[in-house]
Amino acid sequence: MRHAIWIILGLLVGCAQPVSDPVKLRRIQAESQSLIARHATRASHAPISVPKSHWPPTIAGLEPHAVTVFNWGLDISVKPYSDSGWGYQVTPDKRDLPMPAKCYSELVDGLYWHGPC
Repeated sequence: MRHAIWIILGLLVGCAQPVSDPVKLRRIQAESQSLIARHATRASHAPISVPKSHWPPTIAGLEPHAVTVFNWGLDISVKPYSDSGWGYQVTPDKRDLPMPAKCYSELVDGLYWHGPC
């Protein structure tokens, strides 16, 4: 039983990897900035869950679990797990990210990848 759990966890981790194509990363960054700008006023009061029908094409191509605008930036949840899961977060200031710095790797300026922390 314990062996099966490790195999399942290994498969989950193996499936959640960030995009490495620099052109695609820049598109994710640009689309994220557009979503943040569109929802910034409302997100300053409470997080805004962006409906799937409003996801820009590159972000939609990531097949995220959820896309949410917060007062600090945007979260693209690719694979949920416990409290954080795996995904992308976009913010103009790294200090505003909600998890500890050790949880993130910066892919391009202001676009971060994270796993569970």
